[in-house]
Amino acid sequence: MSRYRLQPSPAQEAALLEHCGHARYVWNLAVEQHTHWQRGRASAPGFVEQCRQLTEARAACEWPAAGSITVQR
Repeated sequence: MSRYRLQPSPAQEAALLEHCGHARYVWNLAVEQHTHWQRGRASAPGFVEQCRQLTEARAACEWPAAGSITVQR
C-alpha cells in the first residue's frame, strides 16, 4: 500500500474543504431520504432520481451550483 501526504497551498486547502462540504451535504441528504422511507410507500429515490433532484437543486440555489457536480454525485 502506498501512502501520500498532501501539502496543499492555502488556496488548494480552501478548495478541498469546499469540495468536502458539498460532498458531505449531498451525502447527508441522500441518507436522510432513505432514512425517512417507510414500508408501504414507493421505494426511496435511486441514483438516477437523486441525480435529477441534484440538477434541480443546482439550478435553484447558488451554493450547490458553485461546487463540482462530479464531487456532489
